[in-house]
Amino acid sequence: MQSSASHERRRPRVGIYGWGVVAPGARNVAALEELLLGGGSALSPSARSELGPGLFAVGDPDFSFDDYAPWIAERHGEAYVARLRSKMGDNVQFAVGVTIQALQGDPRLEAMIREADDGCPVFVGSGVGDLRESHRAADALDRATRIWNHFWAQPAQCAERRRVEADRAAPAAAGVPTDPRSLPIDSLERFDAIVAWDAYWASRSDKLGMFLERFAAIERLQADDEDLEKAHLNAIRKRLRAQRALVEEFGCPPPPWSAVSANLIWNIQNAPAAQITMLLDLHGPAWAPVGACSTFGVALKCGRDAIRSGEAKLAIVGTTDPRPDPTLIAAFYDARVMPGNGEINMPFTSLRGTHISGGACVWILGDADWCGARGLRPVGGWVEAVSISSDAEHIITPSKLGPKRAIARAYDEAQIKASDVALIDLHATGTPGDLNELALIEEFINSRTLVTARKGQLGHGMANSGGWELTALALGLARKAALPTGIRGDALHERVLHPERIVGGAASIDGAVAVKLMLGIGGITACVVLRAP
Repeated sequence: MQSSASHERRRPRVGIYGWGVVAPGARNVAALEELLLGGGSALSPSARSELGPGLFAVGDPDFSFDDYAPWIAERHGEAYVARLRSKMGDNVQFAVGVTIQALQGDPRLEAMIREADDGCPVFVGSGVGDLRESHRAADALDRATRIWNHFWAQPAQCAERRRVEADRAAPAAAGVPTDPRSLPIDSLERFDAIVAWDAYWASRSDKLGMFLERFAAIERLQADDEDLEKAHLNAIRKRLRAQRALVEEFGCPPPPWSAVSANLIWNIQNAPAAQITMLLDLHGPAWAPVGACSTFGVALKCGRDAIRSGEAKLAIVGTTDPRPDPTLIAAFYDARVMPGNGEINMPFTSLRGTHISGGACVWILGDADWCGARGLRPVGGWVEAVSISSDAEHIITPSKLGPKRAIARAYDEAQIKASDVALIDLHATGTPGDLNELALIEEFINSRTLVTARKGQLGHGMANSGGWELTALALGLARKAALPTGIRGDALHERVLHPERIVGGAASIDGAVAVKLMLGIGGITACVVLRAP
């Protein structure tokens, strides 16, 4: 009987055969490497008025969809490009762009992916989803609702209000909002009161009741046609014509439920993965793993496991998140994990907090034997292990036991020891959790292991940080060096143990193994072991 260890060795080795990056200050992997080698930061203060211009340093991704339009048009035509421009938000466009980058690294990759077809799953997730599309939809609905309510609340549309105002009496119903006419003109209180006042009277409008009855009747209309698909389309057109005529008859504004763009649907969490399958004509599994700040690790595990189980020969894995969103920045500030002084906070220093950034990262993983037989060699080395755990303790502050479980399992899977680790990159958000991370890794590193952290350079890309930082690790392994982080030794917090391990400028490494730790909100930890090619 063969041992489980020998069975494990027979599983395919997984390599990184293509990669693409969109990050602050870097529109591709070459630009990312150049940025990091310079040791600088791509973060800058936001000029958004709702963020107190200059108070919050953020990372805007260096991205232009124009860079990828010719590639897409060559394969799918200009109409396809136009649809992506008009209907897809940041997350889809970023993900499509970095996937094209990954394919362009080797001209054979595109044909190999098509050959693998349903043996090439796509796992591309997001940390927060496409917030901009959600906000656009919410803002459009809110504005349309206010206009709608104001129309139906007028005495001409509401018999109850006419009676009350004719009698100069207060409304009899309970819960009547403050009459805005009793408040100072142009005051914010009056504005809020108008919104509530209009909503109250609109809900009592007899004319609105008549409109809604007529509208519902129109929605029941069917077209007379034996062809089901043709009948369905004709019925839609028939209803739309009748609804437009109804709005014109009543002289009312368009209903709020007609004000929201369907783009909200086209940009839900699984949209980036789905669009990649359409772009490449793939038919295998495609979905969005979501593990907060550990999402890249979760996606990486999904792809690696699919290859090692024999279900896939290649896998497209990655993450995508929108440009820095004011609501997200405000939420991080309220959680006391983002500084509001306009300065860039490096990990392990003042511990005042992190910086939000957006972009994407995609890797193309492959079965080493299958890819090697087709002449392909890894561009980023080998993914030797990916392990996931949960803290089961606190939504933000990581415990020690949870991450230790993930690290220990990853080391076991990769068959490495602490003495093998040349370089470890930490999640390190520039908060007191940085010190916890340094403490919990002590038993998993050796005296020569160097420590990096890059959220002072690239910001907290939500789901993307893990991918950017892993790409930086792989680039460093290829150079046999830890790329600069820009962390100054004289700025390190006084409680940092072994400050000599913290990489500031470029430093050579002793070994070919690197480890990446990701700590997600909710206690989700991912640990990845890379080995140099």
